[in-house]
Amino acid sequence: MKLNSTVNNINISDNQLFEKLIIIENFQKIMPENISKFEIVDNETLIFSLKGMPAIKLIIGEKNSPSSIVLNSSESKIIFSLTAKIKKIDNNNCSFELEFNGDLNPMIQMMVKSPLQSFINDLSNNTSKLV
Repeated sequence: MKLNSTVNNINISDNQLFEKLIIIENFQKIMPENISKFEIVDNETLIFSLKGMPAIKLIIGEKNSPSSIVLNSSESKIIFSLTAKIKKIDNNNCSFELEFNGDLNPMIQMMVKSPLQSFINDLSNNTSKLV
């Protein structure tokens, strides 16, 4: 299953946004309000949980400066990646989008598609809080 968030324009350069997103602590600033747990494991790993959902451990995998950062699930029943896509608009502005890719069976997809779409949209929209 593949889901894309809304695309948001952010008043910060692509390099600056990339540098902010590779700091794992900054993910706490962009999490949605319905988060029930957020824990930093190390410089590249975090654990979070939304109310009513199991905890998810994410590890920063690929870093392609300044265009993308891939977070991979770890120790989860669902294997997925979350890719932050950054595109330069000009020297002071960029666009930001999240892409969820997961190998989910059809039953699970039906249950999680709407909450996942809402979650990645919230993360994408909240990225402007890093400016």
